[in-house]
Amino acid sequence: MDYRIYKPDKKWILKETIKIFCISGFVGYLFFGNVFFAVFILPLGILLWRMDISETIAARNKRLAKEFKDMLISLSGNLNAGYSLERAFYKTHQDLSKSGETYQFITTEIRHILYGLEYNRRIEELICDLAQRSNVEDIHIFSEMVEASKIYGGNMVQVIRQTVNNLTEKYMVEEEIETMIAAKKLEGRIMLLMPFLIILYMKLTNRGYMDILYETVLGKTVMAISLLVILVAGMAINKIVKIEV
Repeated sequence: MDYRIYKPDKKWILKETIKIFCISGFVGYLFFGNVFFAVFILPLGILLWRMDISETIAARNKRLAKEFKDMLISLSGNLNAGYSLERAFYKTHQDLSKSGETYQFITTEIRHILYGLEYNRRIEELICDLAQRSNVEDIHIFSEMVEASKIYGGNMVQVIRQTVNNLTEKYMVEEEIETMIAAKKLEGRIMLLMPFLIILYMKLTNRGYMDILYETVLGKTVMAISLLVILVAGMAINKIVKIEV
């Protein structure tokens, strides 16, 4: 699997299509007084489609990184027990399979590594292949460390132990940051939702008050500009709260 790209299945495509049409219809009704104006808003669905794919890839990479950290912890323990790196991967696969947790990606990747070892491929080559297919910096770093240790004869146990410690500290920092900005993300979503709720409230409680915005050229222009401002604000908020560690 290439973790850098995402190929949507039919279920995801159907769900995303329905979502885009519903949002477009709702926005067309609120800002232009007619759901048929959704036809002119649909091109924005391409942007939403790409954003959702990017979020899906990011979520998948985040899960892979977490599973990779759990793999390293088990791998470090097996190396400390005296197993070679190749044998330690085999024991790690057994440990993760029996742990009771659901590992969506890493167990498959370990099986791929074990399968490659059966055909006499070098362990560092197989790990490098995973690093190239993934979009996770930690796997790239681990791959380089393993390759360097194999070439220069480094202490593999110490290398993996240090990597595990670094990853643990990194994930703790990430969790703290996520906790700190969680409230800001919620505030941002509420701020973006408020204009839509206000317009909906006005349409439902005082239709005549809003007619001028839907029946005149100036009113339609004002609504179009307002929608554009909201979209730009949404993109700005998304960029602000997206912090890379």
